[in-house]
Amino acid sequence: MGRFEPYGGYKKDFAVHAGPAHSPWDRATFAEEIRGDVDRIMGITLAEETGGRPVSGAWSYWFESDDLSVRLVVADPEGDGPLDRAPAYVVPVSRSGDVETWQLAERLYDGLDALGRYLLIALEDGGMPVASNFDIGDDW
Repeated sequence: MGRFEPYGGYKKDFAVHAGPAHSPWDRATFAEEIRGDVDRIMGITLAEETGGRPVSGAWSYWFESDDLSVRLVVADPEGDGPLDRAPAYVVPVSRSGDVETWQLAERLYDGLDALGRYLLIALEDGGMPVASNFDIGDDW
């Protein structure tokens, strides 16, 4: 049984939040880095959503196929809480009868964690933390 499986189920989504572990926040640099890593881990190519990169606000990338969809959003931190340390998020959704969404989320989380470059928090769609590679506290 995978760590994410107990939180899975019909129409249950996960968001894997990420931020830089060892470098200062720079949205442009971070967006390109995580976009490339998500592409490699998931075996996809994320495209920018229409409208391109705005001067302010979140940058958004998307991939969609018959088997899965993946959305990456890179926003600037707004405070100093755990999600501000991991302000980008990736939402993988399975459309396959063979692979569950929790499996995609766990593969993505583990792949990003193995790189050692990211602070990560995985949340199930109700906001409950599933995994984190840094101390996020108990105030959820």
